[in-house]
Amino acid sequence: MKVSDLKIILDTLPEGSDPEIVTGEVWLPERLIDTQLDNELLHLQFDSAPDDFIREEEGRGFVEHEINLLHSKVMKILHEPAAVADKAQALLGLILMAHEQSSSQVIEAIEDLEDNH
Repeated sequence: MKVSDLKIILDTLPEGSDPEIVTGEVWLPERLIDTQLDNELLHLQFDSAPDDFIREEEGRGFVEHEINLLHSKVMKILHEPAAVADKAQALLGLILMAHEQSSSQVIEAIEDLEDNH
């Protein structure tokens, strides 16, 4: 796509709208963090490696918006009106899930839990 075509699309956004530019899956968007003009090419850098570079084992860790989601989940657990032992069990489950699964699987599971509650 040419930048001129992208400008036309951006000009159709509602007045005052300022959405993030992302790529990737809807449930795991990768946000645009930098651009670089190289002659006739505009390179876009996103906060996560493209799928082409992710091997069978995903090793990129959590990106900023994923960390914010995890922080929100931890805060929600801490503020629940539950016994300390129950909160500890919920946090342990979150830690074990983050250790045993890829970051995208963890985020997907947390978002699924949020959608079902």
